[in-house]
Amino acid sequence: SGYPLLQHWKVQSVMYHVRLNQMTISQSFSNALHSLDGATSRGDFVALLDQFGNHYIQEAVYGFEESCSIWYPNRQVQRQLWMEYEDISKEERERDPKVLTFPEYIASLSESGTKRTAAGVRMECQSRGRCPSSCPLCHVTASPDVPAEPILLEVTKAAPLYELVTNNQTQRLLQEATMSMLWCSGSGDVIEDWCRCDSSAFGADGLPTCAPLPHPILRLSTVHEPSSTLVVLEWGHSEPPIGVQIVDYLLRQEKVTDRMDHSKVETETVLSFVDDIISGAKSPCAMPAQVPDRLSSTISLIIRCLEPDTTYMFTLWGVDNTGRRSRSSDVMVKTPCPVVDDVKAQEIADKIYNLFNGYTSGKEQQTAYNTLLDLGSPSLHRVLYHYNQHYESFGEFTWRCEDELGPRKAGLILSQLGDLSSWCNGLLQEPKISLQRSSLKFLACRYSEIKPYGLDWSELSRDLRKTCEEQTLSVLYNDYGDKDY
Repeated sequence: SGYPLLQHWKVQSVMYHVRLNQMTISQSFSNALHSLDGATSRGDFVALLDQFGNHYIQEAVYGFEESCSIWYPNRQVQRQLWMEYEDISKEERERDPKVLTFPEYIASLSESGTKRTAAGVRMECQSRGRCPSSCPLCHVTASPDVPAEPILLEVTKAAPLYELVTNNQTQRLLQEATMSMLWCSGSGDVIEDWCRCDSSAFGADGLPTCAPLPHPILRLSTVHEPSSTLVVLEWGHSEPPIGVQIVDYLLRQEKVTDRMDHSKVETETVLSFVDDIISGAKSPCAMPAQVPDRLSSTISLIIRCLEPDTTYMFTLWGVDNTGRRSRSSDVMVKTPCPVVDDVKAQEIADKIYNLFNGYTSGKEQQTAYNTLLDLGSPSLHRVLYHYNQHYESFGEFTWRCEDELGPRKAGLILSQLGDLSSWCNGLLQEPKISLQRSSLKFLACRYSEIKPYGLDWSELSRDLRKTCEEQTLSVLYNDYGDKDY
C-alpha cells in the first residue's frame, strides 16, 4: 500500500573558485560591434546577442558533482531503509572515519539481492567530472594516480555584455535589446516593469504574447499522501519582476470514468484560486493549506470530497493580468481503497456470532440485519473475514446469514460485497489492517472580496490572517498486512 516515492541525493566537491581578472575582447565580437555602428533596429542587436549571449562570466565554481535518484514503492520502505542506514553508518563511523553514504548503502543492498530492493527499490546515479580521492562523500572516486577532472558547477557572478561597449549610443541600444530578450522574448520593449509588445507579438485571441508566462508545475504533496477521499496538491508560485503579473490560478478537477482509457473523463469543476478558494466563496471541498509568504513561494491545496478507489486528473493554469493562461500542468492520481476500522469490524463479527449462536429470536435477527446492512461494503468484507477466521467451524458467514435471516435479507446484505474493485477486495483479505490517523492544517476562509490585480503574493499569508482561521483536519489511512516497514 502507499504511493511511490522518489528521493534525490546530490554531492558537490568544489575544487576551484575562478575569477576573471583581465578581459580580452575577441576579434569576432569586436568586428560584430563595429558592424552595428549607426544601426537602430532592435533586430540587429538581438542577432548579436543570439550569437554571443547576453552576459559574460566574471566568477565561477569548478569541481565535481554526483547525483542519484532512488525510487521506493512507498514511504514506509524509505523510512525503514533510512533508519537502518543511520544505525549502520553510526557503527561504521566508530570503526572507520570514512563516511558511508546512503547511495553506497542502497548499492550494497542491490548487490546482495535483499528482499527490500527486490520489492521495488532501485537507484540510478550519474556524475559530472571526476571526483578527487580526498572527498569521502563521493560514490565513485578517482584513483590517486588519475587526476580529477573539474567541470563548471555554477556561475556565481556575471555581467551584461553591453558593459563591454564603449560607444554610448551602441551601449544604450544593446542594453534595450538585452532587456527585450530577457523579459519580452525579443519581441517588445521594456517599459518600467511591463512589456510593450510588437504588433506581430499578439495571439489569435488579441492578447499580447511577447512576455513569457511562467509554467507552474502541479505535483502531489511530498509530505501528505492521498487518503481515500482527499489529496494534497502543491505548486510553486513564480512571477518575473518585469513583463508578467500573475493574478490567479485555475484548477480543474476531472474524474476518469474509463479505467482503460484515460482520455474519457467526466469534468467535475474548475476553481479559481483567488475567487473561489481563498475568498471563501464556494470551495467547501478545496481549502488552502499553505500560501506564499516572504520565505516560501509554495501554494498547497487540500482537495476533499473525493470518491475512494477512483482516478482523478487535476490540471493547473496560471493566469496573468491580461487574461492569458500559461501552459497547463497535469497530475493524475488514484485514491486509495475505502478506509476501514478493523478493530470495530472484529467487534461486529463477535456480536453477529453471539446473535446467531443458539436460538435466534426475531429481535436478534432484526438487530443482526440492521447492523450488517448499515456497514457498507468495505467493513462488511472485514466482518466476513474475521467471522470466518474465528467461527467458520460453526458455519460459514454467508451460509449463516441465509440460514438466520432468510434468502431475501441475506441477499440484500451480501450484494454489497460486489461494490468494490478486485484490487480493494484483495487488500481487504490481508490478515491485518491497521488504522492510522494524521493531522492536516488548513485555512478556513470566510467570504471576502479579493481584488486579484492588487494581490501581493509575497504578503498573501499575512493578508489572509484577516479573513482566514487556521484549523486542523483529521485524516484516516489504512496500512495493510504484517510488515517490517
